[in-house]
Amino acid sequence: MVRKKETAFSLTDEEQQQQQHLLTHYHTLAESLRESTDASSIEHVLQELLQYTPELQQTIAKELSKEQHSDAADILLALHSVSPNKEVRKEARRALLRLENASIKPQWQAPQARTSVVEIKTANPPRFWRGQVSQTREQGEVLLSLYWEQGYDYTEVRSFTFVLDFWRDGVREFILETLSKRRVLESIEERQVTTSHAFVECTLAEGRRLIEEALTTNTWRGNQPAVEYRHHSNTLNTLIFQAQDVGRDRGLTFMYPEMDAQETAINFVGAWSIGDYGLTYDLLSRDSTLLKDITRAEWIEQHRRWFDEAHPARLMLTFVQEHEAPQSTLWLPSSATSSQAKRVEVEIGWSLELSETMLSGALAEMPLGTAINKETGRHWFWSKYTMVRENNEWRVQRFHDEGARLQGLPITEIQQQITRREEEVEAKAKQPAEDMQSLLDELTRGFYQILHYYDALIALVSLDRQPCEAATGRAMALGNPERAMVYLQRLVERFPERLELNMRSLAGTYATYAFNEAAANIPGRREHFLELAEATLRDLLELHNDALNHLLLAELYSSQERNEEAEEELHQAEALNPTTDEQGSIEANLGALAMRREQMATALAHFERASKLVPNHPGIWFNLGFVHRLLGHMETAASHYKHAIELEPQDIRPYSELTAINMNQQDQQEARRVVEAGLAANPDSAHLLALHASVLHVLGEERAAQRQLEQAEQLDPTLEIVQATRQQLELDKKRK
Repeated sequence: MVRKKETAFSLTDEEQQQQQHLLTHYHTLAESLRESTDASSIEHVLQELLQYTPELQQTIAKELSKEQHSDAADILLALHSVSPNKEVRKEARRALLRLENASIKPQWQAPQARTSVVEIKTANPPRFWRGQVSQTREQGEVLLSLYWEQGYDYTEVRSFTFVLDFWRDGVREFILETLSKRRVLESIEERQVTTSHAFVECTLAEGRRLIEEALTTNTWRGNQPAVEYRHHSNTLNTLIFQAQDVGRDRGLTFMYPEMDAQETAINFVGAWSIGDYGLTYDLLSRDSTLLKDITRAEWIEQHRRWFDEAHPARLMLTFVQEHEAPQSTLWLPSSATSSQAKRVEVEIGWSLELSETMLSGALAEMPLGTAINKETGRHWFWSKYTMVRENNEWRVQRFHDEGARLQGLPITEIQQQITRREEEVEAKAKQPAEDMQSLLDELTRGFYQILHYYDALIALVSLDRQPCEAATGRAMALGNPERAMVYLQRLVERFPERLELNMRSLAGTYATYAFNEAAANIPGRREHFLELAEATLRDLLELHNDALNHLLLAELYSSQERNEEAEEELHQAEALNPTTDEQGSIEANLGALAMRREQMATALAHFERASKLVPNHPGIWFNLGFVHRLLGHMETAASHYKHAIELEPQDIRPYSELTAINMNQQDQQEARRVVEAGLAANPDSAHLLALHASVLHVLGEERAAQRQLEQAEQLDPTLEIVQATRQQLELDKKRK
């Protein structure tokens, strides 16, 4: 008889990796098999192998026959016992015979009740049971769980859990488990109770749609789906992507359904800035003017092309305001009976760093940047969105570019609006506030809107210096150096009047931004703006070589701990006939350099000269007190700290130092008096609240100490003194 020729299968790279993975770990599988008591537990041990294609399983069986180990024979016997595929069972049997010819036999016996082929055929194939997804799509990710029931009597469930990130990571996590149906039902119930967001049922078609969209994120961002997802790709293809009976896709977005109009508009802007264009499309109403007959896939593709060229980053919101939208005077048939006819308008002031690209003109919702920082690429926008109710959820119907609208107003109207709005802001600032945070938000919104009007005026009256100067003041009052430098650069470049003053302000603004927390988190940005500040001051010295400009450059160097360069600039300033105030600043800076070098006697001499030259400078008196404390002159140090407090009650440093001196001298009541005086002047200081808690703890007033520390933790839980005080209180509590 002619022997039947065995088939050789061609494996993909992924299948070869899967084969190698299993052959590396088959000894561990064999150990688990020996604890199996029935076919169900055997299937559980071999679930990874059984998920592979029949061709890959047959190839693995052949490779196991070459292993010359009883563990390989055990795996082959188990595969022959439970595989639902006839060809796989045959190959497993042939492999067992090969090992038997080499005197290698299984050391494990399959349970008798399930070893016959007839019984194996009664096993039920997996069938889709249910799906659940979190209603968190507006956050850029969802948790998706898909379940297949399987096994005898369908009492087991194969669970696929996905974390889908639509911003960057695509299929970020994947977990495959085989559990009892009872355990799955319990976990579903537990999740609904323990998580803050709701889960809703989804069909396989809807789950597949979410996975496919996440995979397009992987492709676009150039990263791979989760390793476990790739490892189980054959099973996923069979059960999800090649499945025929997937149910109906109802087109649900799986967003939180209770978002108000403001939240919806903010999520639209946020998703647009981050690159989640599937979400931006889903946040549009069906009749949105932004759609223009474009499909969802076309919208996503168009916006991703823009994103790849514009590189938007670091969104900042400056204000949000909601009000009723004016009702249309046109009668529409749908509005006569619709209960969803209510509309509101949401105005958002926001800014974004981005590069200029011609593709911006193709985006209907791309606003005009009324101010642009050429160093950071940040654009400031004022957008208005008309929101409508659709299926009882808010959606974006129209976009209005308020920044562009202002640029089209007559000059006189812009000037009148600026005057009116500034008067309104000033009047509100003088009113007593029941809710301080609401008042601050309202004032901030008013100032930023005024800045947009100034932007329009600057564009229309380009030869007028006054709007730039006024806008600079407003931006600085808002504590926004990144926007202030836009106006200062224009003043320096276009207006020779007050050039030296404006260059000093620009250099200071560069330095302020460089040490801003936002700049610190961007690689190379701090260094770039410090270089700009230095270059501006160097240009200023070429323009006017005087003591003040050398002093400013010295302070810039000192802030970077470039001590030798700072000292050289200070000595150059001394040689250029400085004013009394300038000489006082020179002495104070020389004192700071000496203190940094631990030359306390020299530092003390400089600070004493500075205090005589500029007697009303609180920082000098604080430094005098600090040097005396380091030298052990506690009474003199305390006297100088008290004088610093008299000059500047809002500086928390002298309170902290005085409290430490009193605590070290065992005068807890005086320490308490000092820190309470500091809190009276600075009620929102987390540092002083934590210090107060520490003093109260020493005095034995534990409840009061806990209250003060809790307030400090609410204000700034990351502050070092707050954490240290909490640790100390907890440690002392355990000791008791």
